[in-house]
Amino acid sequence: MSVFDGTGRVFTSLLAVFGAVILAVLMPLVPLGLAPGMAVLSVLCAAAFLWHRRFLPLPDRPLLLALGLFLAWTGISLVWTAGGGKAIKGFVSFLYLWLPALLLLTVLPVVSDGAARRVARWLLPAAALGVGLFAVELLAGQPIQHWAAGSDKELLDYERDLNRAALLLALLAGPVSLLLWRLGWRVLAGLALFLPLLMAVDSSSQSSVAALAGLIILLAVGVLSWRLAAGLVAAGIVAGFSLCGPVAQWMMAAGLSEAAWMPASFRHRIMTWNFVAGHLGDHPWIGWGLEASRAIPGGQAVFPDTGPPGWPVLPIHPHNLFLQVRLELGWVGAVLAALLLLAILRCLTRLDAGIRPMAIALLGACIFTQCFAYGAWQGWLICGMLFGGVLVALAARVRSPS
Repeated sequence: MSVFDGTGRVFTSLLAVFGAVILAVLMPLVPLGLAPGMAVLSVLCAAAFLWHRRFLPLPDRPLLLALGLFLAWTGISLVWTAGGGKAIKGFVSFLYLWLPALLLLTVLPVVSDGAARRVARWLLPAAALGVGLFAVELLAGQPIQHWAAGSDKELLDYERDLNRAALLLALLAGPVSLLLWRLGWRVLAGLALFLPLLMAVDSSSQSSVAALAGLIILLAVGVLSWRLAAGLVAAGIVAGFSLCGPVAQWMMAAGLSEAAWMPASFRHRIMTWNFVAGHLGDHPWIGWGLEASRAIPGGQAVFPDTGPPGWPVLPIHPHNLFLQVRLELGWVGAVLAALLLLAILRCLTRLDAGIRPMAIALLGACIFTQCFAYGAWQGWLICGMLFGGVLVALAARVRSPS
């Protein structure tokens, strides 16, 4: 029997080639390109599977229902949103990024052991190349970016590109390590998990350090007890949506925004979170609408005594998943978002015992990351998380570890 039986040679080749491009090029050098890259990968793979098998398997029904309800509510919020055209673009991106990726994740359990190993032979060298390119950019002052960029690119843009790449590297380190472990390469698996942590520490991205450290800690918990790890993630989801406002105000009242030991970016976050918490009651049930964070009254001002040019009160979005959902989509959106995350967690708890701890740890790290890094709807970051899920699902298809 051919190793391609089940998904077809075209599907396997597309997954290998596009996955390698994501790991070797987009992750280290063009992180913003991950959203279109993941969309193309998902659509082409789903189409190849449909052409080969003449059907598409349905996703998990509770997960599909939860996603449908959340997407429906975000779409309804366009009626009253203050986000304008940005909100419409955001909602459309949900449809073309999330739905095809869900189809791809639903199809992957059909991949044979042989096909999974063949794809891994493409993806793992690509991941090593991507890490090497990131190391060059990090240690040599981003020579590739400077060579490829236009003359109008500012220093802050270079730093942002490096920080985005560092966060993607941190989130994908766990799934790559799992794939190596399943193939029997245990030493390399350990290096794949801890080497990116050392590289992240050397970068200016505190978010990547926190994300990978959180993943490693939760993975250790999951190895001891996956139920405990899943319980911690579930408790974090519920507590995050229900207590984000009071916690933000407590952090401000405790003086953490003035703590000299805390990085300036985190002190700025605390001040922003306190401002957002004060506006959660403006439209408590329905929120201000999708992508309306930038239109909140007073958000365009700057905090006093923060030096020139001053810290913006609300820099485009709250940099916190829970607060942004509450602010833009209200309690209704928060409940639906919590149900969606819990439905994902439920699916992960039903995976094979050898995959389950890493899958739960990856979800927890993704949620933890979005407590303080970037916006809740950043397409490139969400697609990085989804691609991490693809790698975990692929590792699950390696049935007989060497």
